[in-house]
Amino acid sequence: MFILPQIAKKSHRFALLAVILLTATLCVFATVYQYYYLLLLPVVVGLLLLAFFYTDRSLLFFGSLVPLSINFDDVGGGLGLTLPTEPLFILLFLFIVFRWLLKPDIRIEMLSHPISIAILAYLVWMWIATIFSTMPLVSFKFVIARTWYIVLFYFTVLGIFRNFKNIHWFFKAFTITTLGLVIFTLTKHAADGFIRSSSYGISWPFFPDHGMYAAAIAFAVFILVMYGFAGRHFGISLPFAPAIIFLLAILIFGIVVSYTRATWLSLVAAIAVYGILKLRIKFGWVLLTLFAALSYGIAQQDQIMYSLEANKQGSSDDIEGHVKSVSNVTTDPSNLERINRWKCAGRMVSERPWFGFGPGTYVFQYGAFQKSDELSLISTFAGDLGDAHSEYFSAMSESGYMGLITWLSVVLTTLGVSFKVFYREPPGKVRYTLLMALLGLITYYVHAFLNNYSQYDKIAVPLWAFTAVIAALDLYHRTPESDVATTETE
Repeated sequence: MFILPQIAKKSHRFALLAVILLTATLCVFATVYQYYYLLLLPVVVGLLLLAFFYTDRSLLFFGSLVPLSINFDDVGGGLGLTLPTEPLFILLFLFIVFRWLLKPDIRIEMLSHPISIAILAYLVWMWIATIFSTMPLVSFKFVIARTWYIVLFYFTVLGIFRNFKNIHWFFKAFTITTLGLVIFTLTKHAADGFIRSSSYGISWPFFPDHGMYAAAIAFAVFILVMYGFAGRHFGISLPFAPAIIFLLAILIFGIVVSYTRATWLSLVAAIAVYGILKLRIKFGWVLLTLFAALSYGIAQQDQIMYSLEANKQGSSDDIEGHVKSVSNVTTDPSNLERINRWKCAGRMVSERPWFGFGPGTYVFQYGAFQKSDELSLISTFAGDLGDAHSEYFSAMSESGYMGLITWLSVVLTTLGVSFKVFYREPPGKVRYTLLMALLGLITYYVHAFLNNYSQYDKIAVPLWAFTAVIAALDLYHRTPESDVATTETE
């Protein structure tokens, strides 16, 4: 088994025996003296041994558990912590760094890959921006967390994904835990009749809000789509397809009743990207179209805002009305507050264009940049109701224009490599694996225009792991020419 590998080494067998003896001793002691909390100790010891002896394998296992991790906002000293995953990730990061110091293993092909170069540039600039931060301690804590997520779930996982089976082990494990979370949440939500007002906190204690909950679910949607409709390429027989499609319907229903408009739009965008790929439109033309649309939007922003102000549809339990409220920038408090935050980000980068205010500092600094005539009903100066509401504006205000450029370079490079791999590969397991990762990432890239969650493990793990899948497919899993010829003949 992958999770419980064969205990071959003598030291490993000794450690396993020690854990068993410890568990038995504590069970007796806890039962006699009723100190039942002591039973957690062998669990902790077991996890530590698993992380130490099987670091790479446990990384995928623990990464797949993030949908079920529980966030604690304040565990003392104003620090938040996500249990059980965050302490495990810190330990794995230390183990991997220690292992690398003892035996450096640098794979040039991994570091020189375009996606890796873009990610390294993004990470290096964040550290540079930290040096010039207005709140150095805040920025340091923010960037060190970003660093361990990238080291673990991009660079380390990229090496693990040299084995094609490991990619799908992770996809399946991540999807199973996501399904468990959604079923649990839907059961709670059903008691309230799936009304919108209950959706905001129904995913507690696993998610702090419905937006992050829906964004996390979206990563798993296209995994089930591919397993359901192209399962034969992964050894899934046809009789299992209806069951997989049923599970897919559960995920989609979970997103629908989350009432998260950004995720609805992101799924539509992912489907549109799939259509572009099927039409074999070159990525350069896609970039040119996006640039033209952005330029037109900037040039016609006054006219566009005037047209949007005609929409008075507010958020609603009615799905159609809720969709229409996306463009309501006149009376919808959520949209008004989002625009307020974006304008604050623009003023912040105007004041500090080179290095921004420092990674992780937006929430503490934006209040001074608000204008009274732009405040909404939910505006606050306390920084306790969300961040910049955009991954792009957040990067710009916290790390300057270069912060935005490096983040965009990660996104665009990943998309460019994905297009190349899709057009290179014939219909088969590599292409459909690419679609699982790419379309999942598209949902977050689009959602990230309206929210920013990449500092949380719920989003950081699939974000960087799915990116590693795309790099791994490009580096290590090219379909042999003979298989390509056979597919074309068929």
